[in-house]
Amino acid sequence: PRSWFVPKKTDEVKLSHVEGPGYDLSHFDRQPSLESMALEPSSRGGIHSRLFVNLFHLIRNAPGSTRIIAVVDGQMQRSYQYLLTILNERISVLYPWYWRALRSNQNDPASTQLIPMSEMNLNTTTSLLSASAVDITLMDLMRLRKMKIILLPVPTPSFIIEKTVDAGKYSFGPYIAARYAADYHVMMLVDGDTTLIEKNQTLQSVFYDRFFSEKSSRCAGHIIQVLEQYAEPSDNIEGPLLECTHDVSSNPQKWDYIMKNCRVQEGHIVARTDSIYSLSANHQDTLPEYTPIGVEDCVTTGQDWERSHLLDNEVVELHLRDRKKKKECACFVNPPLS
Repeated sequence: PRSWFVPKKTDEVKLSHVEGPGYDLSHFDRQPSLESMALEPSSRGGIHSRLFVNLFHLIRNAPGSTRIIAVVDGQMQRSYQYLLTILNERISVLYPWYWRALRSNQNDPASTQLIPMSEMNLNTTTSLLSASAVDITLMDLMRLRKMKIILLPVPTPSFIIEKTVDAGKYSFGPYIAARYAADYHVMMLVDGDTTLIEKNQTLQSVFYDRFFSEKSSRCAGHIIQVLEQYAEPSDNIEGPLLECTHDVSSNPQKWDYIMKNCRVQEGHIVARTDSIYSLSANHQDTLPEYTPIGVEDCVTTGQDWERSHLLDNEVVELHLRDRKKKKECACFVNPPLS
């Protein structure tokens, strides 16, 4: 018999994407330290500067999903204040170049269908939608797309920031799995500066096919491929960053080059939550007694790469870096001629 927990169709998939713990960092005596909210009134707290670039694409390709943003507890109040201010801002202000693309489905504003990347085409957006698109706040738009944000304070002593790699991220995953796995069918860990780019399906559709459909790969988790693009400091605002994601996804020559030359070896994990007892950054921790009959830990075995990894014709992570590795792996830089 089919488990009640297993969704029967794409629309039933409950998805959460988790980032954090986020924090604002300063330095004292050349050592990293948590920023004081009392001394830095302009701080965003634990909200990543590129969150709203990521939200733009999640509104397009993951309607009905939940963003869980974990922040260190000492910066929780500032994080909440900043997030609330931005959520109450109009989308024409947040996304002046592309806001109409998010209102492209005027006949059914509450639609949970994919808003394809092609809607970001400036000429199409301006000519076809400028007269009918309605400007609303980001909070209103997320409500229409049935999306939620959970802001989660995590008790974090300052020495965790000062002395550990990734500020306790590797101990954070088990807590997230224990606290929230029962509320969702699929959970994924992502970084604040990575954006999820689909090929032609919503994320729920991709994950339903991979985890629960008749053509399922029967895996407890999958690794998401990560592509890297360096963003110049002058481009570190929503408009140019969104243009970068659009340029990458709409230029076949650049896409092929990035897939071959700008791909990180291992990306983050996405897992079906009925098969995990923990999450780490790059692996779903599971045991045979935690998995339904026939579901396997494909990531650990590593015998079939295409079975254990999500492919570029499904969904990838685009990492918008603030440090350059290769000069060709950068926003608005064309690949070398072959």
